[in-house]
Amino acid sequence: MNDFINIYLKRYKTDYAGNAQALSASGINYSDNKSGTTSPISREANNAPNPYPDVKFMYSTISSNLDKESNILLNQLYKKGELFDRSSNDGSSTLENFYKIVTKPRLAYFDKRNIVKETLKTLNDPYIITQNREDFTKISHGSLINIVKTENKKLQEKIKTASKNHGINPDDIGDKYPIKPEELLNIHGSTCPAASIEFNLADRRPAEFARYVEGLTSPEKSVKTKIKYSDLSPDITESLNALIEQHSDFKPLNWDNIEVTVRPDENAYLNANIQQNHRAKNTRSMVDVLLQSAFMQLGSRGTYNTLTDKRSKEVGGGAGLNQFEIAFVESIVDSDSKKMPIIYMELNDDLTKVLKYNYDFKTTKKHLVNSLDMGKNIITGFLTDVEKNGNIATPQGHEVLLTGYRYDEKGKLWLKYNDTDDGDYFQPSWTDADEFIPKIHHANIPRDVLQEKPNYPGIGYLYLQDYKNLKNGNKKMPS
Repeated sequence: MNDFINIYLKRYKTDYAGNAQALSASGINYSDNKSGTTSPISREANNAPNPYPDVKFMYSTISSNLDKESNILLNQLYKKGELFDRSSNDGSSTLENFYKIVTKPRLAYFDKRNIVKETLKTLNDPYIITQNREDFTKISHGSLINIVKTENKKLQEKIKTASKNHGINPDDIGDKYPIKPEELLNIHGSTCPAASIEFNLADRRPAEFARYVEGLTSPEKSVKTKIKYSDLSPDITESLNALIEQHSDFKPLNWDNIEVTVRPDENAYLNANIQQNHRAKNTRSMVDVLLQSAFMQLGSRGTYNTLTDKRSKEVGGGAGLNQFEIAFVESIVDSDSKKMPIIYMELNDDLTKVLKYNYDFKTTKKHLVNSLDMGKNIITGFLTDVEKNGNIATPQGHEVLLTGYRYDEKGKLWLKYNDTDDGDYFQPSWTDADEFIPKIHHANIPRDVLQEKPNYPGIGYLYLQDYKNLKNGNKKMPS
């Protein structure tokens, strides 16, 4: 397998700026042994020694580093049973990740007490997660000017490098040069897909959420996660191609598994520090900034800039992620969910009319209900202005996370959802399924729910083809 992998990594070992990367498949044991590492990895299954001290000692150590409010939140998480959750990719518990945060080195500009407090708040109530941005409204004008000057200088260098290198289009730098200070004061956040993935981790996998926070606030500024090639595509070559085209930082482990490193852009740390010390009311926490930026980076081929909330321009004019990018990110961040991106409607080239629905109302409803019955939240993209005759008033799309459902006394189905772009409303919302389902453009559905697999290839191939089509200007898609 060494030769096979090295052929596919040949392109990857030179990054998009033309610089050689220290990545090689040599020295990795590629055997046919199918008992290799799987995801998630539990210490119990591998009989590995526990590197952490006694549970009571860890709890006491964490508690001694917290204020009264945080201790109340810690106790609430204990009562909910989520402190001992081990739903993380490496088998570590929520408690163990908090222990690492308070006892291991953190980035100098972060206060470990603030990190733990914001994480505790989110785990106790994931509905407070938001994409609302007013990151620069509370800092001095002089500080804002200095930030803009520094960023414009970096952008200038990026543009020069990109122009000299035929391997990247300068348009992949999704920022307009020069940036003006007023542009940073009037940003409407476009991280709804990333915020939905963040919510899903906090709601369903608290240990993995805490592991992400621990890794992103550590000196490594990253999180390593192990997945299977099959989480991306049944075909290993398609999985590798998708990872390469995505500019992902990855390392093959054996025939079955791969390790992906997830990290935000550097400007995420500037924004997170501002949110730690100068946060405006009802805006993102420092934790929101780091996780959303990391997922945007993973989905946008490393082109996302937290400072301006922009990415490469072929999707949404430089904002958000499209459905296949979302599925790509979720396949890595929440690989155990085993989901597939389902396209529910086909649109004309001008995005002004629904040409047809790929599934009838009854089947779509069954997909949603059965997924929620399995305990799976559903990232759902919908068009906001679809008329009954199929005309689309404006091709505006949005992502929400379906988290539950109920039937009323008349038998009508209502869908529960979280909208991270809902202003100052931090509670679950409900929508009439009869009105919502005809507006659904795409959703990530667990494979076990689908009685018949979609008549299109796996996510690895889909991502690759969709990326090429968009880059060549052959296809339009709502973001």
